[in-house]
Amino acid sequence: MLACLLCGLSLVSTACRGEDSPAPPSPDTPIAPTDVFSRRAPAAPAAPAPKPQATRLLVVGDSLSISLGEQLERALAGTPGLDFARDGTRSTGLTRPELLDWPARLHERVAGEVPDILVVMLGANDVMPVDGPDGARVYFDNPAWPEAYAAKAKGLVDIARRANPHVRVYWVGVPSMGEASLAGGVRQVNAALAAMCAAAGCRFIDTAAAFSDPDGRFSRHGRDAATGETVLLRTADGVHLTESGARFLAGLVLAGLGDGTPLPQSAGADELRAYARDVRPVADPAAQPTPAQPAPKVKLSGKTYAVKKGDTVNGIARKLGVPAADLAAANPGVDSTRLSLGQSLRVPAKRREGRP
Repeated sequence: MLACLLCGLSLVSTACRGEDSPAPPSPDTPIAPTDVFSRRAPAAPAAPAPKPQATRLLVVGDSLSISLGEQLERALAGTPGLDFARDGTRSTGLTRPELLDWPARLHERVAGEVPDILVVMLGANDVMPVDGPDGARVYFDNPAWPEAYAAKAKGLVDIARRANPHVRVYWVGVPSMGEASLAGGVRQVNAALAAMCAAAGCRFIDTAAAFSDPDGRFSRHGRDAATGETVLLRTADGVHLTESGARFLAGLVLAGLGDGTPLPQSAGADELRAYARDVRPVADPAAQPTPAQPAPKVKLSGKTYAVKKGDTVNGIARKLGVPAADLAAANPGVDSTRLSLGQSLRVPAKRREGRP
């Protein structure tokens, strides 16, 4: 009877564990060292979630982009989740490859640091001939110039997209200019860039209107609605930016980037956006007319200079060590925007010390 009872208990125990459940080890069963470790070791902690990759913002361009980049760098410094870089070179442009080959420079730059956002500001130095698709020079007054120039600009967009197909490209237009002939040329540059961006899917940020007074004229001054003060936005050359002008430009660009491009929150960026919202250019005080200056009388040196690729009147004058006005006076009738390769210019004699 007792044997039957013990047998029944044994069957019930087996049924509760299930047929496939292993029986608990007997005290006499040896345990391997690895089994001892696995039974005593705590469970491995879960792997930490990967940190989100920082957004990379790259600003490139000419001297105006340097002012822009400095302000953005100050405002965005230390912003979590953002890597900021800038690369600006004075006097450069897409029509000045002899000074800097921008396609090669950008290709090298994005190969090492692939940007998520690219801001380009080039064009202020591009009111001059450009190389066409066949290598021939296309002069600025040629109807084919805008298309040839737009193709150069699109080349930079393509370089960025080959590095990152999802990169957002913003092209900052050239602000209005104080010198009349340059102002007209810049309008053609901006129109070509705006058309390129519309076709290529990048964003063109128009700054010409933002830097003009209510009547659409160039202005060096603005009024800060927050303080009521008048601020100086442009330097005396009518081209470059003061500290206030650079802050104004940076705020305009940040406002443009905010449209569809998520940037990490930054108090500095918010401050620049507010500054751009509050400042409005106002008409410059009427300038007193200055009497026309007679063309300088120059002596000729008897030498000539053959125009080389990329030459400008100012650049040639610097190379020869003579004032640009003297070079122009020695070559009356020469159109500075239509210099051709090999064109012969008469070289003026250098001025003596003390001679005006």
